[in-house]
Amino acid sequence: MDERSRHREFEDRFLGQLRVRALALVQGKLPADEVAIQPTPEGIDGVRAELGRLEVYDRDAVEKLAGTRSLQMLFKKRLLGGLFRKTISRVRVRVVAPIEPLLKNERPGPAGREQVLDALASYELLPRKDKPSGVILASATGFTAEARTLAEGGGTPTVILMGGREDGGWDVTMPPAVRKSPWAKLFELESQDERLRRLLYHLDENANLVDSRGISMEALAEKLGLSTAETELLVRRACRSESRLMTVVHEGRTHICRTPLAEEGNTMSIWSRIRKLLRLRPTSAERVRELTVQRVQIEQQRFEQDQKVNTLEADERQLIQQGAAAPSDAEKKQVAGKLMRARRELRRHRAQAQLFTQQIDIIGTHIHHLTLAERGKRLDLPKAEDLTREAAQAEQVMSEVAVNADLAANIEVTGETPMMAEEEAAIFEEFKQVAASETSASPTTEPEAPVAEPKPAAASEAPTQAAKTPTPPQKEKDKSARPELG
Repeated sequence: MDERSRHREFEDRFLGQLRVRALALVQGKLPADEVAIQPTPEGIDGVRAELGRLEVYDRDAVEKLAGTRSLQMLFKKRLLGGLFRKTISRVRVRVVAPIEPLLKNERPGPAGREQVLDALASYELLPRKDKPSGVILASATGFTAEARTLAEGGGTPTVILMGGREDGGWDVTMPPAVRKSPWAKLFELESQDERLRRLLYHLDENANLVDSRGISMEALAEKLGLSTAETELLVRRACRSESRLMTVVHEGRTHICRTPLAEEGNTMSIWSRIRKLLRLRPTSAERVRELTVQRVQIEQQRFEQDQKVNTLEADERQLIQQGAAAPSDAEKKQVAGKLMRARRELRRHRAQAQLFTQQIDIIGTHIHHLTLAERGKRLDLPKAEDLTREAAQAEQVMSEVAVNADLAANIEVTGETPMMAEEEAAIFEEFKQVAASETSASPTTEPEAPVAEPKPAAASEAPTQAAKTPTPPQKEKDKSARPELG
């Protein structure tokens, strides 16, 4: 899909989702009782003005570009039992599309502050009664920090910026007053199922971290563009839907990770709790989950040690350079003392990191063996005796089928009768007579081809007479044949 098609698809998806969201929320979740949605001309007028500025006079270019569609949403409230309707909010909706990069079919950057101000300037020319109280601007490539600052500052009209994300989500920027009001629900275009799919997408993209030391809730929330509280709710839902996912708390921070062995059924069933209370031997899946928790915690500790080791190694390199560049022995002595302390700490942290690595190897090997054993038990494979018996039966069946096939080929009965064989032989004889006649006729035509060469008359008449002599026997043979050649 090229850039122009992608921006057009984004525009259709954004306007469609916003329309559906507005119609669904006026049933009681918004301060309005109904909404009227009308098309407006500022979108296509802005695109045409930009094409005129770029001196592009292709009429078909307007239909291929995004940003040509714009809407007005009038939120109304019923008064006196529905006898009167009062407009409480007038909202204009538009997609900001960079025209010049799209004409070149290039990937544009985020929409900037100037594009937002140009879009808002078109509403300043409207009559006072038609001026919007709020403006919703969307961009498929998002908005710059300066543009988001303009929206967060508030003012009249209220500006809400909705930028598309690469993973299909939305980055919504609005004033704090709107975020605390019921109108904030209008801009939640993404359903919970779509957010869950985005979460699983990011987990698959960072599978190495998820399968080793896990991803913290803060880092995952930053990837999703959501708050930490919303991310925790999504993670709990993902753990319920996929049994391999689990959460581990390490030093007050929650991490999501993935165990290699899935738990069959509900991991928190009544039977599991009873087994835990009775101190019975845990199942293989429960043991793998417990070992995975230990591995994730040790992985986090090793990660912290690796960061300390990297810092100490950088200090060691810096001290070596300082000692080499020191002009006096006193300064070199000072640097040498710092270098000895840094190397001593570096050896200690490396030893701790090596210990963590060995522990992770031991736990990982144990998890691997438990996973292999449990998966081998869960799959009911046939035994050696069953395989041998079935193979012998299959071989016997194949032998019988082969013998029957050979017998059927030898005793096959045809529908040919003796009369049909005589008639076929007569037809073959007729074919031979026709082929003989054509062969005898071919020498007659060959001597007549070289007519252009001058020859004596006697010599030219002799072959002609010789060719005509066998004609009577041929006619007698034709008369004696049973079929008549027509």
